Amino acid sequence: MNKGCQSFFGALLLVCAGLPIAADTLTDAMRLAYETNPTLILNRAALRATDEAVALARSGRRPQIALQATGSAANDAGFSGIATETYSASLNASLNLYDGGRSRDAVEAAKTAVLAARASMENIEQSVMLSAAQAFLTVRRDQQIVSLARNNVDVLKQQLQAAEDRLAVGAATRTEVAQTRARMAAAQAVLAANRGGLAISAESYIAVVGTAPVNLAYPPRLPELPGSLAAAEEIALRTHPLMVASHLSEKVAAIDMRRARNARLPSLSANVNIGYREVYLGGSNLSSGDSSTATLTLTQPIYTGGALSASIRQAGATLERRMAETSNTRAQVRQQVSSAWFRLQIARASISANRLQIEAAQYAFEGITEEANLGARTILDTLNAKQEVLTAQNSLITAKHDQRIAAYSLLSAMGLLTPDNLDLGIELYDPAENFNRVQNAPIRTFEAGKVLDNIADRWQ
Repeated sequence: MNKGCQSFFGALLLVCAGLPIAADTLTDAMRLAYETNPTLILNRAALRATDEAVALARSGRRPQIALQATGSAANDAGFSGIATETYSASLNASLNLYDGGRSRDAVEAAKTAVLAARASMENIEQSVMLSAAQAFLTVRRDQQIVSLARNNVDVLKQQLQAAEDRLAVGAATRTEVAQTRARMAAAQAVLAANRGGLAISAESYIAVVGTAPVNLAYPPRLPELPGSLAAAEEIALRTHPLMVASHLSEKVAAIDMRRARNARLPSLSANVNIGYREVYLGGSNLSSGDSSTATLTLTQPIYTGGALSASIRQAGATLERRMAETSNTRAQVRQQVSSAWFRLQIARASISANRLQIEAAQYAFEGITEEANLGARTILDTLNAKQEVLTAQNSLITAKHDQRIAAYSLLSAMGLLTPDNLDLGIELYDPAENFNRVQNAPIRTFEAGKVLDNIADRWQ
């Protein structure tokens, strides 16, 4: 049995024992999802890997220093038969002095790519927040539906007992008893199906939040939303993380286009080499000495077999693709906003209609019940009237659930369902912390063993 099931059944035991259980709120569910959801953990690791691209780009503008040592031995058996040994060591340093701005652009492109990755991370965060809200609200809905179905079974059991009692005194027929029994069996089947749906919803909740849903509190009031579809779309196109990421990716492509063009410019590099060499002939020191050289190298591409032109065309096509992706993202964000907006309006209208339906169905049920007691209605009429009340109640529960889902979906579509805007009351993950630590390409940030320990701690 997994931990989620253990906590779920443990809570059920507390309920049966009459002990109070602290209610889990929607904020609690979002908080747990933010802290433990594997999707967020893996994307945070991917973002930290992206941060290193800036350090890698900056390294291209810094000196490159390498130490080289060699040793060789030769035995000229065919002539003198004397063994010769040679040992040498050299220290080489090189520095890129000018490359047409390509290394500078590489740093700028890497920094922009990090910002785009952060925006994508924000979108993933709010997707997880939406999933947590959907899981919470769906479990709440299914719990209410199960409660209604259970109550319906209890009422039908009482009606069946009453019908059997009336049959015993000749006030009811066997047909009416059979109708009541059939309706009760159908209600029991519905209850079993609803319980299965609740179990499935609970598993979805565990997958997103990380714990079993126990004693979920009534959801908070709906968040503040724009008064019109146009206002919602305007906010979405300005703040949605996918729009931000698309614009930044487009900027990266433009920088890469500039880098490809600048590859046609000359480059200048400096190289300094300091070396020492010893030669032994037959065990005796033949010669030794040191040397040093300084070199300036100017390189001007003239013909590269078409590689430079192909790189420029490739960068141009990538830029065009990024621009098209931005337009596509804009259309998708608009579609998400309008879809959530209209689902919200439909749910609101359904709630009003369902409330009227419940009121009318309950009134009809009470009237039919009184008429049945006077013999003017059959038991089947009463059962049908009760079913209409139950159907209306289920519809109202579903409509309220749909309204809240649509409201949070609208916030997500506008880019506002972020942990920061939700004010979860916990310390939020700061992507700038790792970036500031590694962006300048430090020689050592922390020990490799510490990195492995941190990774292990996350997955214990």
